[in-house]
Amino acid sequence: MKTIWSQQRSAYKAEQKKQRYRKVWLVPAGFLVILALWMSVSMRNFTTDDLTKGYQWLFYHLALLNAIFVPVMLAVIASRLCDMEIKGSTFKLLYTLEEPGRFYDMKFLAEVKYLLFFSVGEILVILLLGRLFCISEPVRLLPFAQHFLAVTAVGAVLLSFQHLLSLLSDNQILPLCAGLAGSFLGLFSMFFPRSVSLCIVWGYFSIFSVSGISWGEIPDGADYMEYMHYLDFPVPGFLLFLAAGILLYLIEKHIFKRKEV
Repeated sequence: MKTIWSQQRSAYKAEQKKQRYRKVWLVPAGFLVILALWMSVSMRNFTTDDLTKGYQWLFYHLALLNAIFVPVMLAVIASRLCDMEIKGSTFKLLYTLEEPGRFYDMKFLAEVKYLLFFSVGEILVILLLGRLFCISEPVRLLPFAQHFLAVTAVGAVLLSFQHLLSLLSDNQILPLCAGLAGSFLGLFSMFFPRSVSLCIVWGYFSIFSVSGISWGEIPDGADYMEYMHYLDFPVPGFLLFLAAGILLYLIEKHIFKRKEV
């Protein structure tokens, strides 16, 4: 057991050394800057009443934006880290030193590090925007934790798909196009019937959103008003999603191990 752990740690350290000068952290950092600027522009005209539900508004709109930006970001990260072995055609050499399954796992963990960087960074962006725009809504830890878990879990499942696609593709244009197509599919899935949207993994950022909008009729009956509110987090659905994601990862790993090199 100790030997296995030592081998895994050595394999992970090797992945860390390979990406030492690639500055992949700039990818999630750049997307965080884009999200922060996007939300800042939208919040310029907030009224005092809007600020009383400012965090709810941020959670809701970030769920929409994550469906657009995160698949592209993950495609870039996976392609950036996997093209080292693809361009160098080093799989045969690697497999003389390391098992294909362990290589697959450690490469994926090296990519997950940047997803966690993004998830934590997004929470910090929300808090920063709350401070800059003087949001009067109190900070509730539970929605922040749920948002972090949702972004990380959905992102990890999408990353596992991009991870496999990048390792199987000689040309990284295909994985990047898949990430771009996934972002559009995730966005449009919000307009599909729920039975259809549940089958589209790119749309789960909005499905696991911690905040939503309801519409109620104004007393005089002339118009409708939007009501922002927190949603009950679907714990059973989230656990089922995690189980399906783990099963999907194992299937993807099996497919990679059968690849001829």
